Amino acid sequence: MLPTAQHSTGIHGARNLSLPENPFWDFSIRVYAVTGVAEACLALQDDQGADVNLVLFCLWVAQQNGGRLSRSQLEGYLDRVADWQAQVVVPLRALRRQLKEESSAIPPEFRELVRSTVKRAELDAEHAEQLYLASLKPEGSDSKKPSPEAAAMDAAENLAQYLSLLKVRSSSRVQEKVDVLLSAAFPDVPRDKIAILARYET
Repeated sequence: MLPTAQHSTGIHGARNLSLPENPFWDFSIRVYAVTGVAEACLALQDDQGADVNLVLFCLWVAQQNGGRLSRSQLEGYLDRVADWQAQVVVPLRALRRQLKEESSAIPPEFRELVRSTVKRAELDAEHAEQLYLASLKPEGSDSKKPSPEAAAMDAAENLAQYLSLLKVRSSSRVQEKVDVLLSAAFPDVPRDKIAILARYET
């Protein structure tokens, strides 16, 4: 779960940890605020086991002239953040969702106070992971920034490699989510070209 752009200022102002700003985090906030992106990310997370931070990293690296990520690079990133996801992010997410249920005898107003604190901790954990991933970003082989279409092609390949690592089967549902993500990250690329790039195949 990431904050949307309209909420980012308030959330950052209430930050419990002194986490620095970062271009990857700023990119994620902007993209996540686009209509449909939050739903697409959460669907890939809940249905396919994807780490939303790595999904967004695949897009950001391509946009920043990091080019295409190899399978071995993605395996390395996945390994580096796996423990943090499993031991910190996922438990916080589960607790936040549990606190949203009304089965507890604790009064709703108290439960919501605790849930807000957990939500803040979860966002800080996501932010910390993004800072770490950003520090690992490969340098582009060419200092010239790629065209939006070339960057979108690299991003599509990065996403395909990552989904392949997760053993995600190709389907119209997955392609729809990839389409939404690519469109949000690369708004200058024509929709018909995005639709072609989103055709993830296993």
